[in-house]
Amino acid sequence: MGENTGIKILTIDDEPYIRESIKSFLEDFGFDVIAAEDGRNGLKLFESQRPDLVLCDLRMPEMDGLEVLEAVTKTSPETPIIVVSGAGNILDTVEALRLGAWDYIIKPIQDMNVLFHAVGKGLERARLIREKNQYQQDLEKANARLKTSLDTLERTRDQLVQSEKMAALGGLVAGVAHEINTPVGIGVTAASFLQSKTETLQRLYGKGDLKRSDLENYLATVDEVAHSILINMERAAELISSFKQVAVDQSSQEQRCFNLEAYIREVLLSLGPKIKKTGHEVEVKSSGDMEVSSYPGAYSQIVSNLVINSLLHGFKDGKKGRMTIDIRRHRENDQDQILFVYQDTGQGMSLEQIAKVFDPFYTTMRGRGGTGLGMSIVFNLVTQTLGGTIHCKSSPGRGVEFIMEIPVPSRENNPGGE
Repeated sequence: MGENTGIKILTIDDEPYIRESIKSFLEDFGFDVIAAEDGRNGLKLFESQRPDLVLCDLRMPEMDGLEVLEAVTKTSPETPIIVVSGAGNILDTVEALRLGAWDYIIKPIQDMNVLFHAVGKGLERARLIREKNQYQQDLEKANARLKTSLDTLERTRDQLVQSEKMAALGGLVAGVAHEINTPVGIGVTAASFLQSKTETLQRLYGKGDLKRSDLENYLATVDEVAHSILINMERAAELISSFKQVAVDQSSQEQRCFNLEAYIREVLLSLGPKIKKTGHEVEVKSSGDMEVSSYPGAYSQIVSNLVINSLLHGFKDGKKGRMTIDIRRHRENDQDQILFVYQDTGQGMSLEQIAKVFDPFYTTMRGRGGTGLGMSIVFNLVTQTLGGTIHCKSSPGRGVEFIMEIPVPSRENNPGGE
């Protein structure tokens, strides 16, 4: 009986004998029972005491049970109400159930265990509803916290991806700057040498000692030095032009028409300094018609990340290797497709590594320069930005192969194309 201690029940009935019988019976089971002789006083007790369950007669003077039921369910729909009705009041009972009564008992009550069972069932149902509501509130709060955490993670991911892009761009700048130093340095040296020769010629001319052979030697030197300056400045201009376009595309999400093969070669030219110091080779193969209307920035980042991934993870022990990019155009299911296959001859990957290769932050070089974002960026660019598919084939000691199938938008679907 102790489990019912503290559970408050309100019984409302205008018949003193029934009211007191119910009160006495339930109190024997440890319930705290309060009683009212009519509907008006019953509502007052309900407002002041807030019972856990209400037993209410339907037929009472002044305010009947239906009015009490309507008032209680309006202010406290979670409170269980059990109506007590005479056997001949079946229509009132049906109306009470329609208005929100949880159960009903026919009086006179022949077996008080029926009352006990109805009360227990009502209290249990109310408990389950409270728990459900609490679980729902907890779930909503947890979902709100998860959404906040997810938003934070997405912002962090975007910042990391942007940082990775900027780091790659920074590496590109450093590499191109180093590569430009060579032709510019040669050009400056040649120009200084030419200036020195010119000053010597001017001194001879000023003294009147200029000979025909001196002039012929000078002209030959000018021709040779000018040719050297021109070649090296053209090389520097080529590097700058290549870097400028790749850099603009990497930081842009715009779609335009371009030749994919030529563009990939430009990207590789920008990566040249990184590749050159390793001694590895890169080969580009193409089926020919590679004019596409797509997102060059995405292709630039894909090629850059694939090559850098090979340089960082693929080749060990100083062995020279080869990277191959094979791009072919074909038609499948009435859709133009680019088959983009990237291979290297490096150390390859295990099945476990293949399963994780596109996971964010997965790297075999933690603490040694690997962020674990490069291949995740490639996966998102291929599948989301370009709407294609990518999968990896590899085994230890046999290099790696990334196979991408990328749809090519038609001109009709690309109003921004030229």
